[in-house]
Formats: sequence, structure tokens, C-alpha cells
Amino acid sequence: MSTPKIIVPPSIDKNLPSLTRLRQALGGVTMLAAGTRIFRCVRGPKGVIPPYVDGTYRFGPPPRFAGADGRFSTYWMYAAQDLMTALWESGFCINDDTQPGTFYIPGAIAETGLVAIFTLQADIPILDLDGTVLSKLGIYDRIHDHNYGWCQWFGLRMFEVLNGFTGEFVPIGFRYPSRKHKSYSALAIQSCSLEDWRRQVEVQVTRFGDMPEFNALTSDANYAEPLDGGFSLD
Repeated sequence: MSTPKIIVPPSIDKNLPSLTRLRQALGGVTMLAAGTRIFRCVRGPKGVIPPYVDGTYRFGPPPRFAGADGRFSTYWMYAAQDLMTALWESGFCINDDTQPGTFYIPGAIAETGLVAIFTLQADIPILDLDGTVLSKLGIYDRIHDHNYGWCQWFGLRMFEVLNGFTGEFVPIGFRYPSRKHKSYSALAIQSCSLEDWRRQVEVQVTRFGDMPEFNALTSDANYAEPLDGGFSLD
């Protein structure tokens, strides 16, 4: 894969693990077994397996690597091994700070949000950036920082790590602890692996509002639609 030339800003580089340290901490390849279901929540059909993205979110690349049209041809496709993690990570479920202790589903998501379910048709290799690996590297808090500017440069380094693999079992991406759904993992799949991904998965796309999980969430005791005016009443 052709990745952007990486000149890391000194303020980022001083806290960024080297390739050697990353490889040491990550160890070997983990296999997602055939039959595993992977969930991805998107706002339209083009996002199911995107040919490009306009925004790169947590793992980047940083904005400076966008093309002249503002699009990114190198990026990560985000997903999860369970639906709830995919919903929270993608912003289909959001906490309302004006009504502490509640969550809601934005109206646009209720109307047009889609859930793609990928069923793996073969064993697929990934790297496992789990909590132990993050702790060894001393970057657990940085990975989960609400401001993900540092993470986007870390994501470029992960592209470098993946590019260093050769042979039969080249990882397509990595698994990492979810920031928004604690104790669960999310997935980041590198864009150059998406054609292989298409050939190795069966895809089912369903409107979120038609799924039983949507009804269960909107019926939950802690579900509360945002109040008009954006504030809560005692």
C-alpha cells in the first residue's frame, strides 16, 4: 500500500512509540474465525464499504493528508464484533449531557441509519491492540482521549506496522478497546485491505429503525429524547 509520507510533528513524536516498540508489544497475529459477525453502522449505503472517506475520525490520517478534493484514499474502516459497540462508537447512540443519566438516538439516525452485518467466510488475520498492549506502551489514556489529534498520528504508525508484514497471514487491521462502550472492542480495517474484505465476507444491510434492537433501545428506561431548547428541567 502507498501510505502518506510521515513527518511527525515533534510535539507528537515525543510520545509516539517507535515501530520496534510497537511490534514488540503487539506480538503475533490474531485470527477472526470464519463465521464471525462484524457490525458497522453507517449513515448511507456508500458508507458500507467506502471507496474513500471525507473524515477519518480517531485513527486518521490527520487532515493534512487529504487530497486536493478533501477526500482521503488511505483510511481506516471502523466496525465492531457486537452491535452495541458499533452503535455507540458510530454515534448512533449518544449520551445527553443536559439530561444526566440518559441517552438518545438522533432523529436522522432513526430515519436513515443503516447497520451492515459482515459474516466472515474465511479466517481473517488482525493485530490485537488490547488493554495490556496499550498499558505496556504507556498510551492507554492517549488512545481514549476525547481529542484524538495524537491518535491520528498513531494510526499512521499502525499503517507502517501492518506494511511490515509479509507472507500468507498479513493482518488487515487491528482491534482496540472501545472508548464509548467500555470493556468491549472495536475494529479498524485498513483501506488497502477492503477489496480482499469484500471477497471474504457476506454482507447484509438493514435499516436500523427496522431492527428489534432499535425498539429495545428506545423503550429503555434511560432513553430520553432531547428536550426542545437543549436544556433539562429539574
